[in-house]
Amino acid sequence: MGFGDRLKALRLKNGVTQKQIADKLGYVTNSYISDVENNKFIPPEEKLRAWAQILGVSWEEIKQLGIKDVAFTMMFKDIPNLTLEEKQSIIDAYQAVLKVRAEKAKKARD
Repeated sequence: MGFGDRLKALRLKNGVTQKQIADKLGYVTNSYISDVENNKFIPPEEKLRAWAQILGVSWEEIKQLGIKDVAFTMMFKDIPNLTLEEKQSIIDAYQAVLKVRAEKAKKARD
C-alpha cells in the first residue's frame, strides 16, 4: 500500500471528495488528486500541508502516512531537472555517508 493509497483512505474516512480537494487546491479537475492517490507522484510539502487542512488533519498525521522527510522525497522527484554538477554533488555526499557508515561498522567489529 503506497502513500497515495493511504492518503485516499484518509480522505474517504473523513468524507471528503476528490473534487472538494481539487477545488480547494485550485485545480479545474480532480485528475491531479487521482494521480496522487494512484501513487504516480507525491505532491510538494506545501500542497500536502493544504491537503491536510482540507481533510481536517494535522501535518503530523499526513507524514505518518509514509513520508518521513518530504524534502528528501522531493529531491528524488527533482533529479531529472538537476545539472550534471548538481547530480555529482549528491553522489559525492552519498559516498561520504557510505564511508562514515563503513568506518562505524569497522569500529563496532573491532
